[in-house]
Amino acid sequence: MPLTDLNYAEILRQQESLRQVIELISGELELRPLLTSIVVHACELLGADRGTIGLIDDSRQIVRIEAEYNMPPGELASEIPLGMGLTGQVAATGQLVWMGRYGDLDEPTRHEVLEDTVVGMPIFWRNQLIGVFGIGAEPPHQFQQRDVETLAVFARHASIAIINAQLFAETQNNLEETRLLYETSHRIGTAMEVDDVIKAYLKQVAARGDYMCSIAVYEFDERGERQTVVVRWRYSPEHGVTQTEIRFPYSRDALDDPLDIGETVLISDVMTDERVPSGLREMQMADGRPALAMIPLMVRGLRIGLVILSYPAVHHWSERSLRPYKVTAAQLATSIDSRQQQRLLLDRNRQLAVMEERQRLAYELHDSVTHVLFSLTLIAQTIAPAWRRSPEEGEQRINRVLELSQLAMNEMRGLLTELRPMSPLISTQEMESYRPSLARLKEQGLPTALRRHLEEVARDGMEVEFQVENYERQPLEIEEALYRIAQESLNNIFKHAHADHVQITLEVLAGTIVLTVRDNGVGFAGASDQSRGLGLKTMRERAQAIGGELHIITTLERGTTIQVVVPQHV
Repeated sequence: MPLTDLNYAEILRQQESLRQVIELISGELELRPLLTSIVVHACELLGADRGTIGLIDDSRQIVRIEAEYNMPPGELASEIPLGMGLTGQVAATGQLVWMGRYGDLDEPTRHEVLEDTVVGMPIFWRNQLIGVFGIGAEPPHQFQQRDVETLAVFARHASIAIINAQLFAETQNNLEETRLLYETSHRIGTAMEVDDVIKAYLKQVAARGDYMCSIAVYEFDERGERQTVVVRWRYSPEHGVTQTEIRFPYSRDALDDPLDIGETVLISDVMTDERVPSGLREMQMADGRPALAMIPLMVRGLRIGLVILSYPAVHHWSERSLRPYKVTAAQLATSIDSRQQQRLLLDRNRQLAVMEERQRLAYELHDSVTHVLFSLTLIAQTIAPAWRRSPEEGEQRINRVLELSQLAMNEMRGLLTELRPMSPLISTQEMESYRPSLARLKEQGLPTALRRHLEEVARDGMEVEFQVENYERQPLEIEEALYRIAQESLNNIFKHAHADHVQITLEVLAGTIVLTVRDNGVGFAGASDQSRGLGLKTMRERAQAIGGELHIITTLERGTTIQVVVPQHV
């Protein structure tokens, strides 16, 4: 066959191979299968025995082999430092390497193929070196200039394939991240406690990876300083999600500065990284996990914890493997902080409820038992004079003392019952029976209960006038508050006013209930709650609790008027 026919056949074969490569680029988007097909076609077209395509990782200064054909075992996914072997030399210089013998390179990496003739072709995309195309052939085959030119054409098509595949992979990663964020948000969003949030995160995110993953959460002191590091849950590929309990004092070290500004800390080997504190180094080596990655959990610019990844060998962390943990770290941090704030709020609400209950019981003691005891004192002081006037009157006073003593005991028993947990067998009606004053209000209504109370505490030499106009029954809580305010007002009059006339009015005016207690006593200089002790403060708070207002008008030597105005319930 003439030489021209040979050349023509070679051109046709080359064109067919390029056509197949172009079809591959348009139809295959997975990077490794695509590059493998390209390197196989190139080797077949050039009569080569083996070949590779490697991609450059500038951040780590290596070439990672992504495709190979007929290479010695261990070539695929291997990482070659710049400058070493055929691939490393092309990556370091960006220049073509064409040698008759592979073993003549300064630092050959494959001793099985030292006698091969080799060509290393740089792969550029818009003047940026992104990879290396390398082929080799056993003796006596020798590559010619046209082979180098053909490989250059394959390299240009390989660059298009690499960029297309990377764009596809990036799109797929974005979709996967969106799906991961949604699923993670759903899983941890339904968790009620911090531990539940962490378990959900480990099952949703960590279980997809190859690393041991622990979540460390800080405990803070009253000044907001980190005090303790707590790790309670972890994931490992061998055992899944397991509970643990590790607590140790927090101490600042060289890793804190980058973590505090939200940077991820990567440690390939704790034994060689000078930033690693001795305690952490010893702990990781004892666990047999020298590689660490720490992803800070940030909320409002504050680091509240860490996602800690570890690996049982020296390991170079890749952005791709860390990406799922990093994109979900903000969700995890926010959820942990939210549950912690909810817990703090719940604890504060419980403390507030305890304080409010103590205050309520103090008011009840002041308004009920104290008043009864004061009435006992007043009556006891009149027993002897009454007995001298008439034994029958003295006996009546003694019987009244006994009645009031029993009332005080019943009121105190009711308060003590409220201090115990409420039994589900005790009804609200039975509960009210422990409090005689409440039972009286509920059964008789406010006017009758007030009139009865006035009869019980009436004193010799004091005129008490009680008037009711247009009053209709109100909810028990309103009538109780008005009853207690009137009770306290009378108590203050008996103790301090030196009055001989008291007027009490309960009426309805313009849609409001107005309770007025007026005396003709000595009055007082200040009407502030603080200056008059617990009584005025209690009355004012009772009025406010039922939506009302308390007004106090007092003038020295001209008496005091206390008035409560409450919206009427119809």
